[in-house]
Amino acid sequence: MKTIRELINESLTEVAAAREIRRDENVRRVYRQCPELKEIDDQIIGVRGNRLIAVIDKDEKLVKRFDIAEEELRVKRDRIIQIYKIDPNFDETRSICEKCDDTGFTKGSDGTLKVCSCRRNELERCYELSGMGDYSSYRMKNFRDDYLGNSNGRKRVRNELLKAMLGMNEDGEKSSLWVYSAPPQTGKTFLAVCVCKTAINLGKSAYYVKCEDLPNLGSDTLEDLKRIDFLVIDDFADSVTLFNNVGSILNTLLEIRTAGKLPTVLVTPFPKAELVSKCDMRISGKLSTARTISPEGK
Repeated sequence: MKTIRELINESLTEVAAAREIRRDENVRRVYRQCPELKEIDDQIIGVRGNRLIAVIDKDEKLVKRFDIAEEELRVKRDRIIQIYKIDPNFDETRSICEKCDDTGFTKGSDGTLKVCSCRRNELERCYELSGMGDYSSYRMKNFRDDYLGNSNGRKRVRNELLKAMLGMNEDGEKSSLWVYSAPPQTGKTFLAVCVCKTAINLGKSAYYVKCEDLPNLGSDTLEDLKRIDFLVIDDFADSVTLFNNVGSILNTLLEIRTAGKLPTVLVTPFPKAELVSKCDMRISGKLSTARTISPEGK
């Protein structure tokens, strides 16, 4: 899998080329409007070339003459630019996106980095590569606290999931594993995907996967999941851990991620106590110390 930072870095060469093309087009436009300016610029280039030869020949008098000639041409150039009201920086390379200066990231008033809106294509590609290709319509801006009632509970879940993604524990208790437990048809997948996308928007590496699909991921992806910033495993159930090697894969992931203090959220319709009592023994031990996120706040 590729992270949003990797995708943005890969696009920098293309962005640099686009800046150069835009600069060249602007220079040609100005020269068409003012051929005299082009003539002066060509003369300046010629003087600089001759000066370089004089420097190589160590002819100091000739070097000084070319210095004076260039200064005279520059004075003439500045006068023409002023007369025709030409932007004096017309021949400079400029950023395509003023908001992020083509870095792909903007910084908020609190110093938080966020993927710039100019990188929408890279974001959508990253969502797809991070297990969320089937959830293109899922957006945090569409989240409603009062959807299906219990607005206080949904707001609490949203905030706690965001804090889990950021690795925040208000009580100071150390944990990297959370169990998000809520009844079926209460919007768990929607919110889990939205928080995962939020992590990517903040420049983090993140991945969303159904628990039963873990064995279907390639070995390279499973290796990446051990160390990404945020991992969401949906449709978690005790029965799933007992078949198709899911228990072994999940145990390895949780062991390594816990050691690295990397946040992982297990999304499930079952109470944590029931999962602890019925899961694969290795998973059960880890679940016993996991923090719980639920609409009821238990």
